[in-house]
Amino acid sequence: MKMLIVGAGVIGTVYGAHLAAAGTHISVLSHGRRTDEVASRGLCARDALGGGRVGAEAEVVPDAGGDYDVVLVAVRRDQLASACAGFAVLAGKPAVVFFGNNPSGRAAIPGDVPGDVYLGFPGVGGVMAGGTAEYVRIRQQPTAFPKASDPRLAMLEATLSGRGFGVQRVADIDGWLAYHAAFVACVAAALYRCGTDPIRLAADRATLTLMCRAITGAFAGLRADGTAGLPRNLAVLHSPALRALAVRYWARTMRSPMGELAFAAHSRHAAAEMRTLGDDMAARITDSPALTKLLRPVEHQP
Repeated sequence: MKMLIVGAGVIGTVYGAHLAAAGTHISVLSHGRRTDEVASRGLCARDALGGGRVGAEAEVVPDAGGDYDVVLVAVRRDQLASACAGFAVLAGKPAVVFFGNNPSGRAAIPGDVPGDVYLGFPGVGGVMAGGTAEYVRIRQQPTAFPKASDPRLAMLEATLSGRGFGVQRVADIDGWLAYHAAFVACVAAALYRCGTDPIRLAADRATLTLMCRAITGAFAGLRADGTAGLPRNLAVLHSPALRALAVRYWARTMRSPMGELAFAAHSRHAAAEMRTLGDDMAARITDSPALTKLLRPVEHQP
């Protein structure tokens, strides 16, 4: 299988390194100093909890003008348009898989992208450190692919499963992404109230409680407008009856390495994206006082 990776940050690096180690031919679209590192050192990722390290060579290419089975797009939401603009030179009909926060779903992807477009979401989080992606696998949120019969997705699923990644197939990926965006926007907003310090958030019971109330309210608002696809684990944890349990759960999570690597690091380094997600949710869900209060700007947000 031949794959082009667009976006060699944490997500592109982790998935690219593991897929290359399993025999996939990986090319990385050139973009600045990060891909200069990839050209000289390859892709390197280290499991921050398990300690395992994987490294693999990758070919850095100047444009997307090649024949690929899969194109994995792992860029921030504000970079989607520029990334897609370069796909006009793609040959054939690759499976183009978009990994990232995208509450608008398929509507956010230009209609002229060559090939078969799929939405998904990564099951890892982390930071780049000295050219290495320090990452954690998020057990509660396996790598998400849509329920589709495309054999290229099946091959991706099998390869990633063989590398130890949990993989889920989602029936309504557009709705799933909307709920996930609401959830992430609330967590990021809570972190911003605590200077993006997960340990500080873990100790701030009032902010954690407001965050959990806002998540519940956001989910209720999305359900009310007919959005399907709410992940079951989040639906259960953020049911009103389990509010106290949810607060304890998030306090424990924020004190663990997951707090930094799965949530705080991205909130810190992609503040504009997280704020945009919050603005989207505020415009879409107007009847949740907790959500409105949580998303209200505070002076010490970055």
